[in-house]
Amino acid sequence: MGEVNFEYGAIIRAGPKFDNGGKWDAFLDEYLRNAVTNADLTIYIRLYLDKIDPAGDTGLYGDADDEPATATTPAVVSKKKIQKWKPGEFETYGKNLVKGAQQFWTGKFWLKTPKTYNKLNTPDAKPTHRCNLYCKFELEQVFSANDAHYTIAVVRAQDGESFRSHSRLFSQNDIKSEHMIPRSTAKFWTHYHEVGHLIGLGHVGTGGVTNVHNDNSDTAYGVTQHEMMDVMGRGTVRHDWHARPWQEAAETFTGVKADDWKVYRYHIYPERI
Repeated sequence: MGEVNFEYGAIIRAGPKFDNGGKWDAFLDEYLRNAVTNADLTIYIRLYLDKIDPAGDTGLYGDADDEPATATTPAVVSKKKIQKWKPGEFETYGKNLVKGAQQFWTGKFWLKTPKTYNKLNTPDAKPTHRCNLYCKFELEQVFSANDAHYTIAVVRAQDGESFRSHSRLFSQNDIKSEHMIPRSTAKFWTHYHEVGHLIGLGHVGTGGVTNVHNDNSDTAYGVTQHEMMDVMGRGTVRHDWHARPWQEAAETFTGVKADDWKVYRYHIYPERI
């Protein structure tokens, strides 16, 4: 067998401007493409889950509403009751969080390759089909902060305590469903939403594709029913704009503008040329 030549290599996105979302690695795997198989575009995120235990059996810990004073706003104190993790509870939580969030985000989008781009055509000699991009996501729990894209503090809130999370602070309740939309039975899972932030998505009410973490107003989570049902609002519905991180990766790999990669939420097959 001859040497396998991967055209695209990998993307490593890092740096201060990605501290709150959009820091990831990506890989475009075109090797297995054929007349019925697209290329895979995978975003990878590695999480270090920092287990937080109080000094004693119980204690207090600031949740997402606990904010220091700024030049224009006073401090907000929001300390919530936490307790030590039970034996094995943290380990099970980590596995369920990673598995659930990965399943929610992987394999949900396809990007149609513009007709002006020919490097995904197959076979290489006398091509007959133009392959598209299948958007995949891999979330991995690592056990050293040095190996992670993000470190997430994880507390064990006392039973019955309302603890509000954000993309860098989780509680054991984040893998449980809740109802967040008034007069609706639609469910919401915090870890789907917060991992969406880590991929690089903002709140639906702040324009979405701009990851604005300091806007936690009620309108940021949606005003209309349609907006609130969005996973980056108060629900679990995925929309085309959630594929933006993969579109950005496609642009970096190929030089074709992100907006030119049309998003589909159903399987599209390579197109005959």
